[in-house]
Amino acid sequence: MAKRVSGNEKPYRPVDEALVRSVLRGSDSEETTSVSENTAALSVRDSNLSEPITIDPQQSPPIQPEPVIEKLSREKRVLLTKSEEREIERFVSRLAEELETPLKLSHVLRSCMTILRHAQKEIIAQASHSEKLERPPNGDPVALAEFEYKLAQIISDALSKTPPLD
Repeated sequence: MAKRVSGNEKPYRPVDEALVRSVLRGSDSEETTSVSENTAALSVRDSNLSEPITIDPQQSPPIQPEPVIEKLSREKRVLLTKSEEREIERFVSRLAEELETPLKLSHVLRSCMTILRHAQKEIIAQASHSEKLERPPNGDPVALAEFEYKLAQIISDALSKTPPLD
């Protein structure tokens, strides 16, 4: 048996208002009636109410599509020296203290990913004007460090030409 809603409790609505608006916009069904030449209204009868609910799309804000958020499921690894690890962990700790919030390296790295995606046009343009790089073998740590430093210079130069994030 159905339970009655008390005065201060929100009534159960089996049809979400957003769904009603999306149906209204995407359909010319019988529920849509012309109120004026420029306005359409949709009446839905709620079983808990004695009056129909009328939704006027011109008076209600447009529905913004929900952004599709992908699940974080891919892992990328990077090797660090002990001193690099200590240095980056100290940096993350100092940043967390300044921001007064818990912070992990993954948060910082994902923020860097946002910056790289934002600047990718400038990075590619900078790379096209730079000397061609040749990746050294993994067994040559000095050559790898020099290679990564040159890559960092290209990225740094491109970031200086990148407009700020919105």
